[in-house]
Amino acid sequence: MMIFRLYSSLLLILFFCIPMKSLALESHFETVKTAPECKRLFADPEKRPKSTLEVFHMYGPCSPAAVAGTTPMNMSSVQDILHLDRQRIESLQSQFIPNSTTKKYDSRFPDTKVASLSVSFSTRNYAISISLGTPQQVVNLIFDTGSRITWSNGFHPHASTSLTIISCDGFICGWYLPDHTCETFNNIENTCHYEITYADGTYTKGALCMDILSITQTDVFQHFLFGCSTEVEGQFQAEGILGLSRDAPITFVSQTEPIYNKIFSYCLPSSPSSTGFLKLGPRDYPNNVEFTYLIDNPDYPTLYFIDIISIRVGDVQLSTDEFHLMFHRTIIDTGAVITRLPINIYTMMRDEFKRQMEFSGYPIVPVPFNFFDTCYDISINLMNNIVPTITFTFGDVDVDMDGSATLYALDEWNVVCLAFVVNGDDHDFTVFGNHQQKKLEVVYDVAGGRLGFSPDGCH
Repeated sequence: MMIFRLYSSLLLILFFCIPMKSLALESHFETVKTAPECKRLFADPEKRPKSTLEVFHMYGPCSPAAVAGTTPMNMSSVQDILHLDRQRIESLQSQFIPNSTTKKYDSRFPDTKVASLSVSFSTRNYAISISLGTPQQVVNLIFDTGSRITWSNGFHPHASTSLTIISCDGFICGWYLPDHTCETFNNIENTCHYEITYADGTYTKGALCMDILSITQTDVFQHFLFGCSTEVEGQFQAEGILGLSRDAPITFVSQTEPIYNKIFSYCLPSSPSSTGFLKLGPRDYPNNVEFTYLIDNPDYPTLYFIDIISIRVGDVQLSTDEFHLMFHRTIIDTGAVITRLPINIYTMMRDEFKRQMEFSGYPIVPVPFNFFDTCYDISINLMNNIVPTITFTFGDVDVDMDGSATLYALDEWNVVCLAFVVNGDDHDFTVFGNHQQKKLEVVYDVAGGRLGFSPDGCH
């Protein structure tokens, strides 16, 4: 009896020592290679909400290639995905370094991704399907809030009876694609051309085209401008990019404004074997969505900037300098996987996370490869498998992240790692990556200059 009372007392003490803002660790972490069969958010396409597209993981069982019974050219491992992510972030950050030799700037169109930018960036994780042309051709495109131009190499221009190829002469080419070249396309001389090289060496070029874009049977845009790519070098699994960046005439957001009012939201797939959605227009947003303001950056108007005001781990508020956080300004990005933080902020968050994780009992293990610095072995079953919640405060909005967003599973090792990394330079911007956005509906009210988060919008 005495032993039982002592054991109960110890459990009670342990309970009160555990950080209150914690959640149980998920019993199974899914990677691309361990993903089971596809679990669709909308099992019946006919019941999908209006103006909503299904979002799928390019390498998961819900991708069109997997559904059709074909296999993507290269099933990316965790190392591949994180390596591409590092390349994307390095390319992105290089655009902000004063006097950087890699930065290109066009005063006519101050964008981080001008048409012939020497290095652009996309990790190509999440995609949607849209239709172009007459008759309709379905193409699978990566949707990317960091890209301004929509392009496809899966669209066949000669098969569309409604296609217009844009000439170098005239207003359209100069206004929508100021940094263009003039070349021959489909035996037509003097057409408006673009070139994009991505950080992993993938390259595409082609002509600016205009055709009918069909999102649904009722959401149709007669004069949509996009790139008809004639060349793609490298292993680009999708058939192009859907450019969802902010203020540029050629972006999807600007071109579809008459119907969608520069508003969209998304829920990313919570795992490689599930689907999410891209919702277009001001429709059916959750009642509990909370908005913060978008920060205007005249030097980089096409990117989405927000401010992190503070960070909590469990119930512990980090003693961060609000002005230091705001100095770094945060880019929210669908193409970046892992969130990047300034070194002093990251160090404080990591150390507090490790301290609180001691209650879980999961052992710290050596990092299998050079990317993360804090990893845990989850192969053992523990009674007290809690993980502290990490909370970012954006303006007045608290965004809670549980273990699915704060930990990243590595292939085949039964190892998860703290899913944040430190910036390479003290002048780098903070980046809020897509892994931390899982289970959140993120609402972009571009016209209203605000960004919203809903923790319950993905169900």
